Amino acid sequence: MDRSFDISYSSYEDLSRNNSLRKGDISISDQLAGFERLRVSVLTKAAEMSPLVKEVTIGPNSPIKKEYLDLELDAEKEKEEDDFIEDKVPEDLRYTLIMKECENSVKETSTELFSNMVKNMISNYSAFMTRGLNKQRDETQKRTLELLKHLQENDNVTVLKEARLEEKNTQVINTQTIDNMNRILEEQNRAMARLAAMTDSHTKICVCYNEITYILNSEPSAKAVLDKYKLTINAIEGNINHIVNICRSGTLTDVDVKLTKELCVKIEGIKSKVLLEIENVKKEEMAKKQKEEELRRKKEIEEKEAQQALQAAKLAEEAKVKKEQPKATKPTFYSANNYNYYQELKSYLEQYEAQYKDLLQNVNLKKFRFDCQKAVNTPVNALSSVSAVHMRDKYDKLSKLLRGERVQVLDVYVCATQHPQGLAYCTALLAKKIVRQGDLLVSSNTEAAYPLAAVTVALWSQFPKFGKLVEAYFHNLCPYLVPMFLPQKEGQTDKEFYLSRGYTYNDEGVVEKQDKFLKRMSGIFRLRCAIWIAQMPRFLNVPNPHSLRYGWQWLASFLNLKPEPDISATLLHDFFIMCGSKFNQHYGKQFRKILELSNNQYLKILDGIDEGGPKTRLEVYLQTVIKSNSIPPPPASTQINW
Repeated sequence: MDRSFDISYSSYEDLSRNNSLRKGDISISDQLAGFERLRVSVLTKAAEMSPLVKEVTIGPNSPIKKEYLDLELDAEKEKEEDDFIEDKVPEDLRYTLIMKECENSVKETSTELFSNMVKNMISNYSAFMTRGLNKQRDETQKRTLELLKHLQENDNVTVLKEARLEEKNTQVINTQTIDNMNRILEEQNRAMARLAAMTDSHTKICVCYNEITYILNSEPSAKAVLDKYKLTINAIEGNINHIVNICRSGTLTDVDVKLTKELCVKIEGIKSKVLLEIENVKKEEMAKKQKEEELRRKKEIEEKEAQQALQAAKLAEEAKVKKEQPKATKPTFYSANNYNYYQELKSYLEQYEAQYKDLLQNVNLKKFRFDCQKAVNTPVNALSSVSAVHMRDKYDKLSKLLRGERVQVLDVYVCATQHPQGLAYCTALLAKKIVRQGDLLVSSNTEAAYPLAAVTVALWSQFPKFGKLVEAYFHNLCPYLVPMFLPQKEGQTDKEFYLSRGYTYNDEGVVEKQDKFLKRMSGIFRLRCAIWIAQMPRFLNVPNPHSLRYGWQWLASFLNLKPEPDISATLLHDFFIMCGSKFNQHYGKQFRKILELSNNQYLKILDGIDEGGPKTRLEVYLQTVIKSNSIPPPPASTQINW
């Protein structure tokens, strides 16, 4: 406000100065200098008071103007009175009146000028105030705009912050929503997986249950087998129905799924057991039928052979009756069929050994022959009944060798097919080795015959050529197994005759002694008896290829031959010791008839030709078993279960 006042005041002085110059009345101005100062003072007071004035103070509408006009009217009246008085005053007062009049004129002019100046001042002040207000308004608007801009910028930053915060919150919410959705989806997937697993297990259980039901309806023997699983099957059915009800309510858990799988595994296991037991029942029934059929055939054969044995006994008795006329009856040394079979095996053995003749004569193949001998001798020499695993191991090695497979023996690998004649050589070598064990081992240790026999019949069932070679070597080393007692032919030397009977000669050309000969024949024969009574291993599930029937056939043929000293009593005694118990169980009354025939008739024939220890031992044995009506098992026998 002070600055506005200064501007107005300077304008007012300029205006006064200009007006006075236009009038050209300098003397009057000088005279009115005091009035001018008064005027300035008035204007100054007016300027100071102008901000405080809120209503019209100048003009006809001003209440002050009205009072002023009244005063002017009073002054005019006084003037008229004065003019009237002036006419009356003397001349010397005229000048004073003129001065008075001029002063009134100046006063009127000054009043008018003052009025105009006030008006101009007010107009200038109004314009100035208008400009100031406009400027102030512009500045205010500018500051307002700046403030608005600043506020807008602040608002934009705030909005941006809020937007970013909102975006962050939205992202958090979206992340939480996605996580929740993923968790829900995972839970749904797990629920679907549990439902699928439960459905799969339930389907398998239903299939197994239907299969078990079908088996029950289709297999006659299934009911007896299923009775012991009935409670378990019912429990499984109840549990799976309970789980299905839980599934319908929507609360299926992993525990329920696991239980369903366990139930599935359990019922599948039951089905497998049922099928296996039914299969075993069928096999047992089939085996029973086969056994009954075999027993029927064997009984027919046994009856036939028993009749032959009785006929032989009758012939022996007739021979005793006609002892006084020995020339009338031709002695029986062998049967035609047995001798022909012996010749057949002898020819077969010669032809078979000829197959690997080149292998034996080739010096360069000495190491190969040695390795083959090691592959045969090592497992055969190690055979014992110590365990089923041990027996199976030795069988597997020998079986692989005969099949031409690669076999490890100690630190050497042997394959019989490395040479074209190697397989035939190993087969014959093994057959001969086993028969020779009767001479070398069984003759002094009867117990060794049982594992040898068990492995022999197992290999015999898988390799028929091997079995035929075994039988040929038995006949070659012990002709009494044919059975036959070859007589001395015309022109035949004693050595040739003894060799045909199974005797051996040393390097000095001396025949072996009788006791040693009997011991060696007894060992070979006991090994042959062990083969007749050997039990087949369970893993092959085939019958013994040379079982009791062949032993019974030998016994009947042997009793029909003319007995000879020592050897007849020895072999017959060995047969009863080794095979008596088994034959008594299998043939029953027929075998006991043979015992009685041997005791009553065969021994009587031996009485005339044999007075040695073998005959005495046979006689004591027969009398003991007949008296006790019981036949003991063979000495040192071991049941081979493998």
